[in-house]
This record gives sequence, structure tokens and C-alpha cells, in this order.
Amino acid sequence: MPPRKILILGVGNLLLKDDGFGVHLVNSLKDTVLPDNVTLLEAGTVSHQLIPLLHEIDHLIVIDVVEAGDTPGALFRFSPDEMKFPVAPQASLHQISLVDVLHMAALTGSKPKTVIIGVQPKDVSSWSMELSDELLAVIPRVQELVFEELTKLTLNYDSYAVTSNA
Repeated sequence: MPPRKILILGVGNLLLKDDGFGVHLVNSLKDTVLPDNVTLLEAGTVSHQLIPLLHEIDHLIVIDVVEAGDTPGALFRFSPDEMKFPVAPQASLHQISLVDVLHMAALTGSKPKTVIIGVQPKDVSSWSMELSDELLAVIPRVQELVFEELTKLTLNYDSYAVTSNA
């Protein structure tokens, strides 16, 4: 049986301070030695163009900010099925969310097992490519959470070594 294909997806807008956390996190893992069946991808703002990629993978680990009204830097782990958001009609494909992309992928026959690791942002409205101190401080812990997810998928966690700093 071939190894399961896993995608680690960093989501967010780098221009809006903490909103770019997912992209910053994926960038912090770029020098990590990962098995051939694990891919890192900076998705930026989510797009329907991810749907074909979702057909090629078995597992998806998403890193993003989550507005939960908690303390900046608070961490969350959940699946898309645990999210209960009202569905609002969108005016165009440029306004779709990650949940929309996952639903569209499922409609086309792809539903990778997905876990979302979210972090409570401090500021997602200021124009800045720098993360807040609170989110910079949780990068090592989120890296550990990603490795824990990979371990759950029977990968060898001990072989990973993060050599870059965010």
C-alpha cells in the first residue's frame, strides 16, 4: 500500500498582520526534512483552484487564524465537520472560504481527512507583514502540533527537525 499523501496548508493574507499566520507557519517549516508523501503549501487566501489538489491527497492539515473571541495566541484543533457556520451566498468565487472549498471538493468526489489547527489572532486589520508578538510566540507550539498530527498518521515524528525561524 503506498504511503498516504498529506498536505500541510498555510492559509491567510500576509498583508494583514496576524491573518498571514498560516503562511508564516508553513514558511517556518520549509527547511524541515519531511517524507516524500508530505507536501507544504502556502495557500494565501483560499481559492477554488485548490480543489484539484484536494483530489490528490488523503489527509489535509490546515493552519489558519480562527476568530473565536479568545486570548490572542489561543490554539484550537478541530475538523471541518465540527464547524457550524451559517452558509451565506457568495457573489463570486473570489469570496469563498476554506469551508466552501472543502464542500465543493466533496461534491466533486474528494474529501481528504482534514484537521484545522487554528490560532486566535490579535490583529487582522492592520496593514503589516509582521505577526503580533503573541502569534510569534506560539509558532513553536503550532509546529509541534503539526508534527503530532503527522505522528497520528503513522509518520516518524522523531526525524523532523525545524531549522528555520519564523
